Amino acid sequence: MTTAPESASQACAVAGEMIDRLITIDFPERGVVDLLYPAARALLGAPLTSTAAQQLSENVRPGQVVIITTGWLDRPHISRQIAETDGPPGAAVLARALHLGLGAVPVLLVEAEIVHAVSAAVQAAGLRCTTVAEAIAATTSTSKLHAAAVLPFPTDSELAAEAAREMCATYDIGAFVAIEKGGRNSRGQIHTSRGDETTAVLAKTDVFVDLCRDRGVLTIGVGDGGNEIGMGSIAEALSTKLRFADSCRCGCGAGVVPDQRTDILIAATVSNWGGYGIAAALAVLLDRPDLLHTPEMEEDILRACAREGLIDGVSGLVGPTADGLSLEVHRSIVTLLRGVVGTGVNSAAWN
Repeated sequence: MTTAPESASQACAVAGEMIDRLITIDFPERGVVDLLYPAARALLGAPLTSTAAQQLSENVRPGQVVIITTGWLDRPHISRQIAETDGPPGAAVLARALHLGLGAVPVLLVEAEIVHAVSAAVQAAGLRCTTVAEAIAATTSTSKLHAAAVLPFPTDSELAAEAAREMCATYDIGAFVAIEKGGRNSRGQIHTSRGDETTAVLAKTDVFVDLCRDRGVLTIGVGDGGNEIGMGSIAEALSTKLRFADSCRCGCGAGVVPDQRTDILIAATVSNWGGYGIAAALAVLLDRPDLLHTPEMEEDILRACAREGLIDGVSGLVGPTADGLSLEVHRSIVTLLRGVVGTGVNSAAWN
């Protein structure tokens, strides 16, 4: 177990305030993050990103598997081959940070249709995609290999439950993290933030939440719309305030907010940024600035996603953007987060 000294924990908490502010700037004036963040913050009573980093450092041991789930096939009425660029980059960056900082074995669970695309994002972040067994073996190899696995996960509820139980029995799991991943509401339906039902095509990775809770495994949800895994933690705060919180377009009558809670909920303007924020906080906690990726790597990851056909979920265009925000904005957020970590900042001069 990696345990940070008290001074590092204090520094992380201070940094967490800045990180939280950065990743919740409402550039698109969507108005949602200003609802999500205060509710999530009230649950923890502390900065979200630094709390997540601290908990991960206390719960994840070298060689343990960390399950990260992402991906949203959000135009199924057109094609099951269409998914968005928000989610996979955040998952890839967090996988990198958890592996390099804590020695974790990242296992990413996605829909079969986007395994190749998410693998491209992970490899653009510097990790070689292998099987789970190979990624575990790489942790003890005398020759360095930084590996992760990207696996398809069932969309059928019963098959998903069976697969989750098998994984929990097979692997030593240290944490479960969902980034921009749809969770089921009280009627078992999954919706987009626009109120459209997309249940059938999405991997039912929310089955891990209860399994992990029963085993004392840390669970973290990251989202930006109120309809992602973990948002059940603030369901009451979203009721009547979030669009489609209490009703949706499909007529199920239960709205878009999932009913499951996670131990920690991260709210961000863009879900990718939630993953980046946790990585930045972990970099401060462990005094490892290299755990946070660079603006150049951010561009590489987004371009890799675009080459695989992932679309901007807002504009509907293929390109190195996410949630309607330009490449320059995403690079700039990474640059500013690196400033919080200490890169480019002469603290001695200020003091």
